[in-house]
Amino acid sequence: MKKLVTITGTILIALLFNVSTSFAFPAISATANSEKELSQAIHQLVKFPSQGVDQGKSGYVLTSFKVNNQGQIEVKEIKGTRLYKTYVQEQMEKISVENSDLFGKNFQIKIYFDFQEKFN
Repeated sequence: MKKLVTITGTILIALLFNVSTSFAFPAISATANSEKELSQAIHQLVKFPSQGVDQGKSGYVLTSFKVNNQGQIEVKEIKGTRLYKTYVQEQMEKISVENSDLFGKNFQIKIYFDFQEKFN
């Protein structure tokens, strides 16, 4: 019985560690090795969000961001339709850049969400 409790406790600790690690280090959804691949990764990753579907609303965001020295995107500013701003920031932060030539560079991209085009 004591052995069963010890094994169960060990498994529980391992599961909790795994869950907490996955929150601390989220999965990277896309990688990019060039400016073109970066743009493609952003457009592939940032799909029409459910909030826009629910409201049947089109819009756009213009985002300025920097690739930091670890290859992660740091969103500096997002302008545009309020409905999409938080969503875009969350998606952009999932992209990893592998080409160190892009580290430290600033970029700007405009992303359109066209409800009519998406659902007609």
